Amino acid sequence: MESFIDNFKSINLNLHGVRLPSFEIDKKHKHKIKVSEDISNYDFLRELCLRGFKKLKIKKGSKEYIEYRDRGREELKILKDLGFTDYILLVWDVINFCKENDIPIGLGRGSAAGSLVLYLIGVTGIDPVKRGLYFERFVSKIRAKKKVVNGITYLDGTLMCDIDLDICYYNRPRVLEYLEDKFKGKTSKILTLNTLSTKLLVKECGKIISEKSEQEMNEVTSMIPKMYGLVKSLEESYEEVEKFKIWCDENPEVYDIALKLRGLIKNKGVHPSGMLLSYDAMDESCPTELSSDKDSVSSFDMNWASLFNVKLDLLGLRGVSVADDVCKKVGIEMSKINLEHPIIYQNLQDLRCSHGLFQIEADLACRVVQKVKPKNLEELSAVLALARPGALAFVDQYASYTNSGVNDPIHPFFDDILLETGGVALYQEQLMRMAHKVGFTLDEAEVLRRIVGKKKVSEARKWKKKIRDKVEKNNLEKEVGEVLWKVLQDSANYSFNKSHSIAYAALAAITVYLKFKYPQQFFLSLLKMTRNEPDPTREISLIQKELYDFDMKLLPPHLTKSDMDFTIEDENIRYGLLSIKGISDKSIEKLNKFRNKYANKFETFQAAKQAGLNVGALSALIQAGALQGFTQSRSKVVYEAQVWNVLTEREKKYVIKLAEEYDYNLVNILKKLVGYKDNDKIAIKESRYETIKKKSEPYRQIFVLNSKSERFANWFYERKLLGYSHGEALRDIFIDKRPNLSSVRQVNDLNIGQRPVFIGVVEDTISRVSKNQNKYVKINISDESGIIDVLMFNDNIEECRSMNNGLPEKGNIVIVKGVKKDESVFANLVSVQDNKVYTKLSELKEA
Repeated sequence: MESFIDNFKSINLNLHGVRLPSFEIDKKHKHKIKVSEDISNYDFLRELCLRGFKKLKIKKGSKEYIEYRDRGREELKILKDLGFTDYILLVWDVINFCKENDIPIGLGRGSAAGSLVLYLIGVTGIDPVKRGLYFERFVSKIRAKKKVVNGITYLDGTLMCDIDLDICYYNRPRVLEYLEDKFKGKTSKILTLNTLSTKLLVKECGKIISEKSEQEMNEVTSMIPKMYGLVKSLEESYEEVEKFKIWCDENPEVYDIALKLRGLIKNKGVHPSGMLLSYDAMDESCPTELSSDKDSVSSFDMNWASLFNVKLDLLGLRGVSVADDVCKKVGIEMSKINLEHPIIYQNLQDLRCSHGLFQIEADLACRVVQKVKPKNLEELSAVLALARPGALAFVDQYASYTNSGVNDPIHPFFDDILLETGGVALYQEQLMRMAHKVGFTLDEAEVLRRIVGKKKVSEARKWKKKIRDKVEKNNLEKEVGEVLWKVLQDSANYSFNKSHSIAYAALAAITVYLKFKYPQQFFLSLLKMTRNEPDPTREISLIQKELYDFDMKLLPPHLTKSDMDFTIEDENIRYGLLSIKGISDKSIEKLNKFRNKYANKFETFQAAKQAGLNVGALSALIQAGALQGFTQSRSKVVYEAQVWNVLTEREKKYVIKLAEEYDYNLVNILKKLVGYKDNDKIAIKESRYETIKKKSEPYRQIFVLNSKSERFANWFYERKLLGYSHGEALRDIFIDKRPNLSSVRQVNDLNIGQRPVFIGVVEDTISRVSKNQNKYVKINISDESGIIDVLMFNDNIEECRSMNNGLPEKGNIVIVKGVKKDESVFANLVSVQDNKVYTKLSELKEA
């Protein structure tokens, strides 16, 4: 009898390296550039480069012409010698597919932006010669290796050049489908293995082994420090942080078990953008399995799988999608936007509205922009390089250079290289230039940078001696070599790839230009994109707050005025019906049937039923304020919609007959119909009336509870369903009780030292321990007008816990008293308001 194990077959993996997938250029592409069908792949690539070179329109014979020509030739030669020609054409084919099918692409990512060949053939959109980028950062002929076995060329997967592609978020699946069709049975997604990290280990061990609370463990794990963005190990944290050591000594079992469990695999996942391509069937080069979505996924992680297969990184980028959409709306080409346009840098001098700006919308990057005040693309590139752990320490030094011209030189020999960044060795390319100036080739300089950066101690010793020898050979001061070695070591944890930084800064500049030149179209694109976000209503909320600064409004949803998606309406933007929470994509046809088919409340209920729109979707429309013209409260109308849903068609006809006489009050009409005779037939029997009451009673209770504060209920539902409130501001609802309340926008506009009292909604609460080991709590609070951070320290934290039975949680409404400090409020009082709106039947038990 066949055993279970007999069903498996052994895999004979070739261990020679990566064999590129069999790849031929489609004849139509050869016809397009008028070359013979039997042209070699290398000659085809060379022809593409020549055509791209002609488009540069550089004067023949000029110094610039010779520089571009010689670099292009050299790059092509290296790519051919190393066996990378087919890989370059494979990537070109993907980009060409995107261009032919109107799929937006980015300008480049990573070290690939340093290749002139990739720029000439249209894979990247950044001129590396103009921007001072190095091909050697992308491909090193010293490092890259190939070998030929039985006439077959294999590449070293660990040393291959790597071209990552940014593609329109919406259309990425089409690109994957193209590759899967082109290389049938030879593709798969890539496995990721997530391990138990330091903080997670301590937190879970504390909760499970010692039954500690979530709050206590959050405070404990916040003591564990980070260095250059990386969380320190358990042992390092124990040795370096006294308070953490004391806690571990008091809880030795937690610490000991955490030490034993570290590094274990927590769970498997799928790489968000990576894809494998194989020469043979994928199962013959790498074992595979099925993901939860039934897609083929490698059973090896990326590091192992890419030893034998080509890895393509295809990232679906929202920034690319938004920029392309806006350009199409206003009729311009993204490639024609001047990256040095004054409108870009004028608006970066005092950036307040950063939402939707590629790479600079996050708080950290926005704060760096506000300090640096970039005046050109080079300075914007530096912002992206600085807004990272490690490099943050040099923000003030660089900002001093951009704002005042103050340079902080490290040695006269290297001044010309570091002047552009105010004396900070910010870019890896600068390190390469420094080594090159000492006497190394750029290839050698890249190898040196990598060895020091990756802390390969034994190899680093050899290179340290090579530096001394090179300095001596070229009759340079001994100090020059010492300075170079120190800079290489110090910058290993923060120096950044300029090729990547410049490429992403260019896309960032484009989004700044589009946002401030065409704000209405820009915000419309962002709003349309929100349905693809993890938390759509939060995204809508953030956008709505910024519209105020552009003299625009987000008009509320309206059954007849709104389209399914967001639309421009005069100077404003109208909310799209399908973005109301509770309205699904399946409702489109039903909504279209329903629209324009009602005149009064009961006809509305009936039209919704006939259109197949369920009562939940109808309730969402009512609570969001999308149905205009009802004089009764929204909560009452939702309750009546639920009652209507219980009635038979015969009962509904009787209700409609008496509607006008009883002012469309459904409950009163039903009471009247009990025992009411029509042609000797009783409309509703007593027993049937009791059944209707019983079935609708929970909805009546919700209505009664919510009607106690109708204004607040409307505000709550609008915010929950839409992401913002269009009826009343939160401050206006509470101002009768607290006449001195400010809005968040008013608080943001206060001077330092002023003492506001304001109300808002908690977006997030984080407990932390400062570098000085002091506890503090940061609460992110918002209203319709803005967002602000509130900080509490020491006794105020304990007082807040005591007053509110714990720290404020996400969704709580709080009143804050405090002092304005910089961009935050230091609170001495945070009071949670007990207002409650009931949305589910399960919540009635609490009531």
